[in-house]
Amino acid sequence: GEHLNVVGLGDGEGGHLGLVALKKLGITKLGKIWTGVSVRHQGMLAAAESFIRHTRWRGPFELECMVEGERIHLIEINPRFPAWAYFSTGVGVNLPARLVRLLAGLPVERDWDYPAGKLFIRYTYEVVADMTAFQDLVTGGSHLPAAPAMAVGAQS
Repeated sequence: GEHLNVVGLGDGEGGHLGLVALKKLGITKLGKIWTGVSVRHQGMLAAAESFIRHTRWRGPFELECMVEGERIHLIEINPRFPAWAYFSTGVGVNLPARLVRLLAGLPVERDWDYPAGKLFIRYTYEVVADMTAFQDLVTGGSHLPAAPAMAVGAQS
């Protein structure tokens, strides 16, 4: 089947403050998402809404499922935002901001329409630094020095 995930935010009363579904396209050796695409799988979204309604879930969650046609097999429930939670914001459903508003007792938007077919890509970034700065950080807890500013028009 297809590996589909849903990130959501339950209101604690059986409703929700938004859902976003994603299909994993590429994963790491540990099964973590490397690339994915937003999807509007109605069965999966309905299953997430049923989960929220029956548990009266309050707060963030991720459902991980394998989907074969109309059959949805729940693999895991994570009681937190997943590492890819920013993707929801990227497709127009800012779940972390809604959580902050919920916790502050402020009105929270419930619209959660988002486009299917938006791509998620995780990437790595490599940093080159002086080894002594790293040693100072590890042994003494000091901070790495800021990179030297380069003057506009300076020659390398």
